[in-house]
Amino acid sequence: MATRRIIVTTLVSMLLAACATNNKTYRIGVSQCGTGEWRDKVNHEMLAAQHLYECDVKVSIACAYDDTRHQIQQIDSLADSGIELLVVAPNESAPVAEAIERTRQKGIPVIYFDRKAETQDYTAFIGGNNVSAGQTVGSYIADMASGIADHQPIVLEITAAMSSSPARERHDGFQKAMQEHPELKYICINSDWTSQSAYQVAKTQISSGLIPDMIFCHNDGMTTGVYKAIDECGQKGRIKLFGIDGMADEGIKYVLDGQLDGTYVYPTHGDEIIRLALNILTGQPYERDNAINGMIVTPENANIISLNSRELMKQNADLIIIHDKLDNYFGLYNSQHKMLMASLISILVLLIGLLLTWLAVKQTRKAHRKMKALNEEQTLFYTNASHQLKTPLTLIAGPVNKLKEDTTLTETQQELLAIMERNIAQLETVTNSVLNFQKEQTASISDDTAAESLANQEKLHESRLAMMMQKDTEELPSVLIVDDNEDMRRYLRTLLADKFYVLDAPDGQAGLKLARDIVPDVVVTDVMMPIMDGLQFCQALKSDPITSHIPVILLTARSTESQQIEGFERGADAYLTKPFHAQVLMARIYNLVKSRQQLRILLNDELRVKGEEIATTQKEPANAGTGTLTPRTQDRLFAAMNWG
Repeated sequence: MATRRIIVTTLVSMLLAACATNNKTYRIGVSQCGTGEWRDKVNHEMLAAQHLYECDVKVSIACAYDDTRHQIQQIDSLADSGIELLVVAPNESAPVAEAIERTRQKGIPVIYFDRKAETQDYTAFIGGNNVSAGQTVGSYIADMASGIADHQPIVLEITAAMSSSPARERHDGFQKAMQEHPELKYICINSDWTSQSAYQVAKTQISSGLIPDMIFCHNDGMTTGVYKAIDECGQKGRIKLFGIDGMADEGIKYVLDGQLDGTYVYPTHGDEIIRLALNILTGQPYERDNAINGMIVTPENANIISLNSRELMKQNADLIIIHDKLDNYFGLYNSQHKMLMASLISILVLLIGLLLTWLAVKQTRKAHRKMKALNEEQTLFYTNASHQLKTPLTLIAGPVNKLKEDTTLTETQQELLAIMERNIAQLETVTNSVLNFQKEQTASISDDTAAESLANQEKLHESRLAMMMQKDTEELPSVLIVDDNEDMRRYLRTLLADKFYVLDAPDGQAGLKLARDIVPDVVVTDVMMPIMDGLQFCQALKSDPITSHIPVILLTARSTESQQIEGFERGADAYLTKPFHAQVLMARIYNLVKSRQQLRILLNDELRVKGEEIATTQKEPANAGTGTLTPRTQDRLFAAMNWG
């Protein structure tokens, strides 16, 4: 009886483990004090960051629209909604402190971001270093003011609402910088965060006759009102204007347009907020106070900073789109997963029943007939369960095989059907193993099916390669794909086949030999490969006079700057990190081919001089009646010419 209890307990534990889910969902609530481009960017980054981790993260963002009373209600509502962590940017420091304390009393961790409330009962803080921001801008303005020699420079600071911690800290930092430069006349006038209020302050100050040489506002939005006042007072070009935030469509754009003389990039880093939240929720080490420094944007560096900022925003938007599409796919996957788990649970229940039956037969022979009947009933259940799993597989495999008989299918459709056929065979093997029904016979059949599918794939690849080698290669540009992942090669071939002649190789060594034989227009290669990796392959390709002119695009998951520099040092012409956007890859290939065609036109005269002799040697005649070499002959002449 003790052995029986142990076995039953073990099987029940396995059953419960199979029913349990490991996909813990971490719910994070965010209370934003207001709106604007800077806060919209933070929100966008947090929503994108929730998809970057293996665990399931759900971020819910609410906005108080600069209404402190509304934000207090909002915080209480989020705390009651079942969130596991609260991220808050207080509209005002003092009024929201009680709501924060109520949240902490419920055991919910609280992260201040960008701003703090007047309570030390918080879990962590993350945001820009406002004191450093104010001091950095102040030092920069002081350096610019040092060039004024005909009078004492006047510096005006127009503060934001001093009831908020960022305004107080930015003022403290700026005032400290001014104290280090007593040669400047420093004036500070309080305002709020709005453009209209800053306009009134600037208009009054300039109209008073004490015209400042430099004006510093606590954000870029305020500078729009000040710029209007400067223009109306006829001081445009004389007074230099500075702000804080450095967003692509506001502060940085104003610098590029000449409206601002400088701004400070106040970092958003929404991804770091989510990372900090997950470290707290998962028990990982974290810092309580996390200050992030920014940088000064000037007319000299505004253009490159703007490009980088827009690229990051585009990548975040793409990530959200991709995740939304994946959600639809995983919804279907989860439904199928639940069906499979239900089948596994049924099998476990069946196994428990069989074991109990066997133990009961050993303990008493009196219940033999009853146990035999039960065993037959359970065997029938086993057969029905097997049928329920095998029937859908048959209904999938049958139509696929029928579609393969259609002779009108394109090569791409044949490839997709072959991939489906291979995965159907794998799923059938797994199902047969789980059911343990006619295991050896089924495995043999599955192996034969998989082998036949693989042989069909190889024959299809060989026939395509032979057909492409026989085609007139002057009709379309040719692309050589080098990647050790067969599905990646198939995907790229499917993507490019309509616009290019595509050939592929499984490693750098095979790719190098093929490149020397066919001299493709473009090479797309992975970096991490066996035998010869992509960097070695690229260097060998660029070192060979026959292939040195061929553009090379590296596809890789290696995304650091040093790794990209290494790729370019080996001769790469372009570098795309995985996951890459299909349209970006197509655009890169088109641009490289177009540049190559333009270079071919420029060199056509010189190639024509050597053309007849080399074309005769290689038995490749020039185009009849025109005296112009074919693009393939031009490629070989281009590689053979001595450019030293």
